[in-house]
This record gives sequence, structure tokens and C-alpha cells, in this order.
Amino acid sequence: MESLDLQSLTDRDLGGANHILHLYTSKVDKYAIQAAFLASSRKEEEVIYVTEDKMKSSVPELNFANAKIGIMRPQEFKSIKIKEDAQTRFIIDAGSFTGKEKTEKIDEIEGHINELGKKGSISCLCTYDVSKLSPDMIKQIAKYHNKLRLTTSDLTVLSGDFDKSQLSNHSVEKMVKDNLETIILALLQKKPMCGTNIIETIHLEFSVLLSPGTIYPLLHSLQERRLIQFEKQGKAKTYTIAEDAEAQIKGLVNEQIQARNLLNNYLQ
Repeated sequence: MESLDLQSLTDRDLGGANHILHLYTSKVDKYAIQAAFLASSRKEEEVIYVTEDKMKSSVPELNFANAKIGIMRPQEFKSIKIKEDAQTRFIIDAGSFTGKEKTEKIDEIEGHINELGKKGSISCLCTYDVSKLSPDMIKQIAKYHNKLRLTTSDLTVLSGDFDKSQLSNHSVEKMVKDNLETIILALLQKKPMCGTNIIETIHLEFSVLLSPGTIYPLLHSLQERRLIQFEKQGKAKTYTIAEDAEAQIKGLVNEQIQARNLLNNYLQ
């Protein structure tokens, strides 16, 4: 497949849109990608799921994210509007958006997302089956986004931001690992998660793939310190913030933020 020139895709205004393009191969479970995106959603966020598939075949796979999902057809999406103070999260299930007849639809939907981003703060994940796209179509789609990920059946093999100021992958991975405890506590403050949810969310947000051997010992340590607790659902453990630990965790997170700000001010 022809490679993408990421640097040629940086000069555009996406407003307040966090607009992620996630390409996947045919053997990848697209719902796992979408569910990981939902795992970091906040309670007050509205979630709009745009798909050509029937509702019954699409949404049940995402139920564990506990998000209230509104279903919309592609032809309805171009007329949607958002309030300036609203927090909205979109998933564009574009696996079937292929062929020459779909080009106009892609332009309408992707362009409308960026227009919405100029009016308010939105997050949008667009998932496409890369095996159904030509190199020209990938370039056409990529121009609308500020983040790109490509996932094969076992891992993400390409990940990057369309941003000239992008940090190196090594720097981001080091930052995540150095602050992993705080990141996990911040995630669990938003909603309960199992270990797999945490790994998927960190992978999606930072493009850093952590092993269970890194995550689970830390979860066990946080549990022993009575900062988190878990409930067992079958074989899986769902972790939540421990009772009476909310204030302590907020203090730890704020302390980390202040330390980071102090270092940033010094370095600048």
C-alpha cells in the first residue's frame, strides 16, 4: 500500500475537534476499537453513533461502556447541530463507506465534523476498514483528521498525530509510564473499568500499548493502599475508586499537576 506523507497533512484548521481516524484490517473487531473510545467518555457527554448498519447488530457490542448512545444514519448526520457549551462524542462507523459512490458522502460527513469542531469542543472517532480503501481514498479521508491509527489483528502498527510539534513516541511512552498511577486513578474517577478497559483507553489516548504485567501489579498496589476496590463479574474484575478515597485521590492528582506545572515553568 502506498505510504502517507503525514507532514503534508498538517496545515489545516480543525477548530476544537479531536478528530481521530482509525483504520483497521478486516480481522479486527471494530467494536473493540469503538468501545475503547467510549471508555474515556464522561457522564455529561452526548454520544452520537453514525452507521449504515442496523441498530441491533451495532450497539450491543458497546453496551459495557455504559454510554447513552444516539443512533443516526449518515444521511441524517449532515444536518446535526451542537450547542456551544455541549460536550459531544461521535463515532462514525464507516466500514461500509467504500467505492466511488461513497466519496461524496465521506466529504459531507468528515467536513461537517470539522465544522462542528469550530463551534464547540467535540471528540470524534472515524473507523474505516483499510482493506476496502484505495491509497487515494485514504489520503482523501486523512486530510480531515488530526490523529491517525492503524490496527492489525494483534496490535496497532502505526499511530501518530498530524502535528508538527508532536512528541517522539519514546517521550510519550516515558511520560505515560512515569505517571501511570495518576493516569489510572484519573480514569477510574470517571467510570469503573476492568484492566483491559484501562489498557485500551491508554492505548487509544496516548498510542502507548502497555502489557497486563505492567497494569495489574499497579492495580493490586492501589487496592492494597485502599485507593481502589473491585467487583468480580465472572472472571473479570471491575475496578472503582474506593469508598472515602475520593478526596485523597483528588489530592494526589492535584499534587501531580502542580509538580508538572512547576517543572514546566522551570524548563521554559
